[in-house]
Amino acid sequence: MPGEKTLHDLVRDEIVNILRFYGFTAGYERPARIPEGGWGRADVVGHNGNITIGVEIVDTGDVARDAKKLVLNKYTYKYIVVLNYPKKVDVVIVDGEKVKVVDFESFEHELRRDLGIPPDYPYYSQPKVERVPEVCVQTPRDAISRVIEELQDIGLENFVDDVLDAMARIYISKHLQVEKRVGYNPAVGPIGPQEYKPVNVPPQVLSILEKLGYVQTERGGTGYDRKLIAKPTEEGSKLGHQLILERIEKHKERLYDLIRAYEDKIWIILHGSLVCEGSEKQSIQYVIHELERLYDGGAYLPRKRTEDLLEIASKSRILGMSPYAIIGYPCELPHSPIILLFSSFLAYSSLRELALRFFGELEKYGLAMEDYRYDSRWRPFEHVYKAPKEVFDYFTTRTEAPASLAYYAQQFGVYYILLQVSKATGRDLYEKLTSFLEISESMVAEVLAEMNRLGITSRLIDKPDKAPFIILDEKQFKSHIRHKLSEIAKIFAR
Repeated sequence: MPGEKTLHDLVRDEIVNILRFYGFTAGYERPARIPEGGWGRADVVGHNGNITIGVEIVDTGDVARDAKKLVLNKYTYKYIVVLNYPKKVDVVIVDGEKVKVVDFESFEHELRRDLGIPPDYPYYSQPKVERVPEVCVQTPRDAISRVIEELQDIGLENFVDDVLDAMARIYISKHLQVEKRVGYNPAVGPIGPQEYKPVNVPPQVLSILEKLGYVQTERGGTGYDRKLIAKPTEEGSKLGHQLILERIEKHKERLYDLIRAYEDKIWIILHGSLVCEGSEKQSIQYVIHELERLYDGGAYLPRKRTEDLLEIASKSRILGMSPYAIIGYPCELPHSPIILLFSSFLAYSSLRELALRFFGELEKYGLAMEDYRYDSRWRPFEHVYKAPKEVFDYFTTRTEAPASLAYYAQQFGVYYILLQVSKATGRDLYEKLTSFLEISESMVAEVLAEMNRLGITSRLIDKPDKAPFIILDEKQFKSHIRHKLSEIAKIFAR
């Protein structure tokens, strides 16, 4: 349709807005020299002091001419944003100058990395967290009032408290087991009169919630692990949301006691515990124990927890996923990736005992619960504390990150990358992680130079067809990084 903006136009406008967000005077269709001679246009150009940025936007990966144009105009930083691009970040060398070829999702990360933007500086694309109001009783209680009236109308007013409590638990869990298999033999199938046993929610209460349309159930798993799971419907989520806000209001004095006791450590723990599963709303899940199957009979026992900082660092997550798994994942990040990753490391290392006490306190007020995470076959693999996103929003809008968190997050990021990159992964994973975590090559080079002086590794290798570094002494490599991680972790244990 005439006047309707194309994808090229929409991306161009967003890039202009991103540059302006970071303090650049930016515009599109600016005059620029072209390789054929004479003058043409550059899609986006930004200026800030003596720093210039040139951006070309193309449909496919054929970028040779655009790369030459950007180099010809001597922009400080040069980017080609490809709308249909299978890779995340690539580099084209023209006359010795680097031109970065990225998809749109990676552009802001690369810009921040090149400009040295600190990880605690907000993103243009960062979602805004709404402050949970101090007086939650002013929040409309339509859903709560409606369920009370519905129960009164059908003569079930005696079940009000049980129904509301069960709804809150199902809302917090998102996938609450309400039946487990008890009368079953894998050789012959069901045995005895009772194949399933109710758990967590009384059958009468579950039936009421289903009939009122607040909960839906589904049976999943096989063998001993077959179970009935309850999930909130859209109306159930509205009811659960209001129940959590009321509990926050009811216990706000106690919650402020927690803020005074734990201060900025709450901010770290919650950012390190935030998860996003599928298209669902974000929530908090903190691992109490990993589980291992004792035998093929549905029995699971806690796995012995490691205290090794190398393993804890390697298992650190962003929204419950590894950094290379979350790249391009459709879930908004509430903060920079490296801050979330570092918070995860601290939450499971120096702040571990504090985190367990904190979630235990929340459980007393009905704002957290012990539950399980399940694999695709509905087998439990983690025993966790769960808390709803409202709890995250409440505390993180009333606490702040420690002033030194961003500085040490970048240091941690370098060691994390060195641990992840091996001969098997090599350059590709290294480039993806440094880009996504916004770790500059100069920071990696500085750490590797120190380890090189100690005879542990090579210096940083900048040849694109080679691994980024070589480990000369595997034992000392691990020992050195373990020592550095210990020094960082101790700073936040004080």
